[in-house]
Amino acid sequence: MSISEFRWNKKRKHYSYSHKDKGSKRVNILISSKDRMIEKKNKKGERTLMNIPLYRHPNPNKKGQFYVIPKNYVDDVASFDDKVYNWKWDKNDKRSIKRIKKMKRRK
Repeated sequence: MSISEFRWNKKRKHYSYSHKDKGSKRVNILISSKDRMIEKKNKKGERTLMNIPLYRHPNPNKKGQFYVIPKNYVDDVASFDDKVYNWKWDKNDKRSIKRIKKMKRRK
């Protein structure tokens, strides 16, 4: 089932855009202020992901450069804050968000 809401992800400590509901789990995309993310692997070392720049933050009051982490995260419903933010994606950002939503989950 599809949903579309912005909430604070307490587990990952980022604002997130939840776009799919899977029972007690939610598939979400994280919003960050950093331009790259370092994934730590145990035996293989580290992997750097370049974050996708946003034209504008979904919150109209925020100024500055923000990014979207190009990965779908699956988190439990309890790891999200109760407050739902009434934000919207900018028209220029919708295409990149749609591409991230269609990406397969990496292992």
